[in-house]
Amino acid sequence: MVSSRKLVGIVIAIIVIIGAVVFITTYRGAPQEVPKVTSPTSPVVTMTTPRPITTPTTPTQPITPATPPVTTKDELRVAIGTDLDTLDPHDQTTSLVDNVIMHVCERLFDRDEKGNLVPMLATKLEVSSDGLVYTIYLRQGVKFHNGEVLTADTVKLNFDRIFNATAKKRLSTYLPNVKSYRVVNESVFEITLSKPFSPFAMSLSLVYIVAKEAIIKYGDVLPREPKALICTGAFRMVEWVKGTRVVLERFDGYWEGIVPLKRIVFYIVPEEATREAMLLAGDVDLVFWPSLASLQRLSQTPGIKIVQYPTYRYVMLHFNFDYPAFQDKRVRLAFNYALDKETIVSKIFYGTATIVKSPWQIGMFGYSDVGYYKYDPEKAKQLLAEAGFKAGPDGVLTHPQYGKLSIKMVHMKGRFPGDVELAQAVQGYLRNIGVEVELVTGDWPWYINTIYSSPADKAKNGYWLFQRSWGPSIPDPYYTVFFLYSCNMWVGPANMTHKGINLTTAGRNIGYYCNPEFDKILDQYIVETNEAKRLELAAAMAKILWDDAPAVFLFQLNIFVAAKSNLEGLIFVPGEMIYLGKAYFK
Repeated sequence: MVSSRKLVGIVIAIIVIIGAVVFITTYRGAPQEVPKVTSPTSPVVTMTTPRPITTPTTPTQPITPATPPVTTKDELRVAIGTDLDTLDPHDQTTSLVDNVIMHVCERLFDRDEKGNLVPMLATKLEVSSDGLVYTIYLRQGVKFHNGEVLTADTVKLNFDRIFNATAKKRLSTYLPNVKSYRVVNESVFEITLSKPFSPFAMSLSLVYIVAKEAIIKYGDVLPREPKALICTGAFRMVEWVKGTRVVLERFDGYWEGIVPLKRIVFYIVPEEATREAMLLAGDVDLVFWPSLASLQRLSQTPGIKIVQYPTYRYVMLHFNFDYPAFQDKRVRLAFNYALDKETIVSKIFYGTATIVKSPWQIGMFGYSDVGYYKYDPEKAKQLLAEAGFKAGPDGVLTHPQYGKLSIKMVHMKGRFPGDVELAQAVQGYLRNIGVEVELVTGDWPWYINTIYSSPADKAKNGYWLFQRSWGPSIPDPYYTVFFLYSCNMWVGPANMTHKGINLTTAGRNIGYYCNPEFDKILDQYIVETNEAKRLELAAAMAKILWDDAPAVFLFQLNIFVAAKSNLEGLIFVPGEMIYLGKAYFK
């Protein structure tokens, strides 16, 4: 094991290459404010592309915490588009909900604006030279909302809960190859892997720690009650009115000191226009994802500012391979050629999205343009004809074996600006090539329960196509391609199989795509520590997925918030979140 080195202030040791330990400081970066724009027709914004993690190679001095600024108002009112589907920090399904949870619960490590690992509940990480043993040094004196003190025993209880064989949490899939873990002493916790996993250190920045009392009392299932969420964050959750609001109140025993705000209220408002109206009327101070069509006008409104920050959120359409027609690659390719991505980005997303030409996101490790399915409806029709489809009397394609090419597409409402308009555009473009699409719309809790339902339930309801957006916190392709396309991530009830493959409640592969050749390369990629070899394996994975087209690959989003101009201290956290714990009103 790598020996410990003397810390300079509050710092954390992480790997540059396996076995090397460096130091980095605690810092969360601010998002970028979009300047006022003058064009009256369309918003002009500065686009920012996410960049891969870069790890400093020399020690840096820690930032001394400043005295909290004086705020002229102590309640922050925020409008978001989706309700919470779970309070369980170990079982989160989307970053927008996680953005609420992160103010109540904290993780072992945080990430700065460049994606570097920085201290949170842990202050230091040591990794053995073989990349198998991770030793975590906990911050001492941290108190939970109930007065408990953070110890390695509590961390172990959290890991027991995450990896419980009968109720594995979704977080467990972000921590592969864990062989064992143990308490070394009161403030040191050790994890041993069965084989190396290069991004494992970054995965530790996803591990929330819940109080021992909550785990002992509630076990595997945290009730949907604020009192069950006992953590160490700067705020406590005191109210959750489903579909209406979530209320947080300041925790004065917070280890980092008292924060400026006494109260944060998140209002659940799926409609973009309503969120915008609330901001203009003074009913809220901050709006997540205002209407993209309104960015220009809002940026020129006195007292309002637009802030944008980059994201790895990739929007796509996922095929359900249980639908026989989608098992024909020509049909999947036809759908890719059928959509005019340039027009969608221009007209629906006002030029704020970026077309992606790879199975994973721009800015991630190993990204390069693999190909491009340029809009070509005639080619799409030709591919469908080659697959045996012919137009019926109503213009909808039919097949002698598959029948009528009439499908339902599940999509969400309020998850990101333009999500409904995108679904409607998809419906229109597919109609142009002879495909009949019925849109099935729901809010986030309904949507997530639907796409993660069993194969039988999807088939019973005729759900064969899914609008999907995926935005991992860590810029490594594993966190996209493993979850979305691995045979090991087929979603469904535990202890059940489908087509001979085990289902898992922690799965994210909602379309039941499986390519053993891809999985074989992915398995090699996961354990490879040589960067050049990892790049080669990444390129091989990208080519297989792009050519196989298990999804209609679309574009990557930038995220915008609209806020009162006197609201300061918004802190960008990689993974599509904004930390409001340091926010204040000038």
